[in-house]
Amino acid sequence: MDSEHTGRTREKGKSPPTDSLSIATLCIDTDSADQIRSFLDSMPLAQLASELQHYLADEEDSVFVDRLKDLKPDICIIDFDRDREKASRSAEKIHEVLTDAAIFAASSKAQPDFIIRAMRSGCSEYLTKPVDRDQLLEALARVGGRRKEKREHATGELLAFMSAKGGTGATTLAIHLAAHLARNHGRRTLLVDLHPDLGDAAIFLALTRHQYHFYDLAENTHRLDSDFLQGFVVRHPSGLDVLPAPDGVDTPRHVPADAMQRVMEFLREQYEYVVVDCFPALTEEVMTVIDMADQLFLVATPEIPALRNVARHLEYFGRFDYARDKVRVVINRHTKGGPITDQQIEKAIRKSIYWKVPNQYNEIIRAINNGDPLSVGPKSDLMVSMTEWTAALTGKHAQGPKKQEKGMFGFLGG
Repeated sequence: MDSEHTGRTREKGKSPPTDSLSIATLCIDTDSADQIRSFLDSMPLAQLASELQHYLADEEDSVFVDRLKDLKPDICIIDFDRDREKASRSAEKIHEVLTDAAIFAASSKAQPDFIIRAMRSGCSEYLTKPVDRDQLLEALARVGGRRKEKREHATGELLAFMSAKGGTGATTLAIHLAAHLARNHGRRTLLVDLHPDLGDAAIFLALTRHQYHFYDLAENTHRLDSDFLQGFVVRHPSGLDVLPAPDGVDTPRHVPADAMQRVMEFLREQYEYVVVDCFPALTEEVMTVIDMADQLFLVATPEIPALRNVARHLEYFGRFDYARDKVRVVINRHTKGGPITDQQIEKAIRKSIYWKVPNQYNEIIRAINNGDPLSVGPKSDLMVSMTEWTAALTGKHAQGPKKQEKGMFGFLGG
């Protein structure tokens, strides 16, 4: 980074108001920077955290990304006049890395084409130079209002997992992620197995005794309340609640989209995280979950058939008005120096890989046999990857995993 100025020094003994918004500026010209600084000095609504002096250099600019992650500003104000192309790329990266941050464009050009391009890069506000105090104040008030509304109407996050091709390990990853969130982060977490029959989630967690399943609950939307739900969920020793799939083969049950929506909205009110293991078919039930999901993790292995399916799924999802960062590509069983490189994968699917889960087959099988996803050694590559993934989701580091001894071999009759 060429240079950087931190925000103004606050008076000793004083701290910013609880609802104060933190602001980072990026490549703002001297006159505009002076104006913004002067305005913020008189605004309790916001505090200037940092003045960054260069755009994103390229997609591998880890210094830029790491600095943003450290700052975690509520708002980034980017000057689009110095280099509009680099400003657009920087806005896109900030939107990808800091999903909760608002991005303001600042420019002397007010033509519609320039404004539209900035908005497409992820900017929610467009400040015309010279920056006007009232204009800035109104933009800050809108962000503050949205943040307050989100806090008052907070619901749990809905995370959907789907295999691009059968056998890529989406169920395994959904289970591991959910168990990490429940035990190591202490988050109220529910795992929903959406498979219409022979779901694996319960058996992977050694939960072999359950009377009801998700589709039973979905057929009783008129009775939904907290007490009623407890008769359907099964508790894992990790603290994870599970809504299993049917464990036999029967006539598939259809859940209308409106009923599925009501169930998912209800579950989000009960839990901080609802992790849904979708089956690999774009049925009405699955598409309803995907539409409602905060994030969809599309899981593939580094092989041509799976990657072909990823590309086709991404093309299909591109028809919908989804947020840019909603659909995330996860490569499972990843190996360094494999026959297909990361660069080749990203070129083929035309999207960045969001997460790479290392190939640890023996550890996965051991965890399944133990019925405990967190029985994997804490220093294993798999555990490190899952720990970092959940930290990225929650914004906090996890506590150390606790070892469980109970296994699932009772199901095998031995």
